[in-house]
Amino acid sequence: MAPRVIAAIRRSAVTAAALSFVWPGLGQGWAGARRRALLFAVPMMLLLAAGVLVLMVQGKARTLGLLLQPTVLLVLLAVNVAVLVYRLVAIVDAYRVAHRRWPPVRAERGQAALAAVLLGAVLGGTLLMHGYMGYIGFKFFDVVETVFHTTSSPTPVPTATIPPGETPGPTPIPTPVPTPEPVWSDNGRLDLLLIGGDAGPGRFSLRTDTMIILSVDIASGRAALFGVPRNLLNVPLPDGPAQHFTCGCFPDLMNGLFVYAMAHPEIFPGTDADRGYVAVQDAIAKLTGLQIDGQVVVTLNGFIRLVDALGGLDMTIPTSIYDATYPKPDGSGDVKLFIAAGYHHFDGWHALAYARSRHQDNDYNRMDRQQEVLRALRQQLDPCTIIPRIPELLDIAHNSLWTNIPVEQMPDLFAIGAKVAPGSIARFQFWPPQIKESLDIESIDRIRLMVRTAFTAPLPTPGPSSTSKPAPSAGSICN
Repeated sequence: MAPRVIAAIRRSAVTAAALSFVWPGLGQGWAGARRRALLFAVPMMLLLAAGVLVLMVQGKARTLGLLLQPTVLLVLLAVNVAVLVYRLVAIVDAYRVAHRRWPPVRAERGQAALAAVLLGAVLGGTLLMHGYMGYIGFKFFDVVETVFHTTSSPTPVPTATIPPGETPGPTPIPTPVPTPEPVWSDNGRLDLLLIGGDAGPGRFSLRTDTMIILSVDIASGRAALFGVPRNLLNVPLPDGPAQHFTCGCFPDLMNGLFVYAMAHPEIFPGTDADRGYVAVQDAIAKLTGLQIDGQVVVTLNGFIRLVDALGGLDMTIPTSIYDATYPKPDGSGDVKLFIAAGYHHFDGWHALAYARSRHQDNDYNRMDRQQEVLRALRQQLDPCTIIPRIPELLDIAHNSLWTNIPVEQMPDLFAIGAKVAPGSIARFQFWPPQIKESLDIESIDRIRLMVRTAFTAPLPTPGPSSTSKPAPSAGSICN
C-alpha cells in the first residue's frame, strides 16, 4: 500500500468513526482528543463491569435465569435504546473531532461524498446491530409472557357431552394458567413433570402421549428420569377427586385423565385452561409420593421443530425399529417406518418417530427410547448451535411450550440444571412384572420405594453414549 494511502487512512475521519463504532472513545483517542476519549469510554466500561460483576456473583446459569425476568427484559430493552443513542453520538463526535484535526485539502475534497457514504454505513451498521438486539429482546419478553403468564383468555376445551355417533374434531391445546408451586428445596429435590402433548388431527383435546418425571437431588446434582406408562390403570387420585370414584382412583388409562378431567369440572379443580394439567400432575404426585414442583408441556410438533432447529440429533440405535402402521403427521393415514440399528443423524420427524413408535414392541420399550432421546438431546445442546437459531427457537417456544413453573424461579432452576452431568442421569421404568398395568397396593408401594431410593444407590456407571457427538465442555462456548 502506498505511503500516501496509508497516511490518508490514518488521517481519515471515517477511520476515527469506525474506531468509535468498535468502542466509544477510541476514535477520539485516535484523533488526539484524550479527555473526550475518556468521557465516551467510561460509560461503556462501567456497563461492561456491571455485567461481569453480575456474572461473577450469580454465575452463568443463574444469570441466564435472571435475564428471563420480564422486568429485567424491559430494563434491558430500555438500556439497548440508550446505548444505541450513546454510540451514535460517539461515532459522529469522533468523525467531527478527526475532521477538525485533519481538514481535507482542496485536492481531497472530492472524496467528501465517499466519506459521507462510509460514515452512513457505520451509523447504519450500529442501528442494525441494536435493532436486532431489540428485536431479540422483545421476542424473549413475548415468549416469557406467553409461556409463564396468560396474557389473554385461553381457548377453553369443550366440556359438553359428545352426542352418540359423532366424532369430536381437533381442539386447540389450552394454555395452562400458572399456579404457585412450593419451593422445591423443601424436600431437597427438584421434581418436574415433562409431558409430550399430542393433539393431532381427529383427536378431542390433548392426549398426554409422554409422561416423564425429571428428578434432581439438589445437593449432589444427581438426576433421574422416571417413565410413567400412559396405559396404567387405577392410578390413585388426591382426596378431592378420589371421593367420586369407588376405587379412589382413575379407572381408565392414565393418558385419558386429561380429557376426562377437562370434561368433568364438578370433580376436578382448576379452570377451563389448566384443569387437565392439574389433574395429571396431582395424580402422578399421589402415585409416586413426590412433591411435583411443576410441569413442562411441549407439543409433539414443537419437538420436531426443536430438533430441526438444533441441526438434528445424533444417536446410535442398538435395535432396529420397524412399524408398518406409523401415523402420518397430518393424520391422513399410516406409513411404514424402518430405522436400522447403528448410527443415525435424525431430523425432527425421525427423532420423534424413533421415540414414539410402539407397534413393533410395546409402550414400555417406547418409554425407554423416549428417555434415550431426551438424554441425547441434553448431551448435544451446544451454544454454537443455539445462538444463531435464537429467533426460531423463540418462535417454537411461543407456539409449543407451556409451564406452570413461576418465572421467578428460573434462576434457581437453571442453577440446579447446570449441576447435572448429562452422562450420569439414571433411568427408571414402571414396568411389568414388578409393576402391574392395573395398579394394586403392592405395585404402588414399589413405585414409591423406587422413587424414594433413586439417589441412595451408587452412581450409575455411564454406558455407551447414544450419541457420537461429544457434549460441549462446561467451560467452553464453542468446540
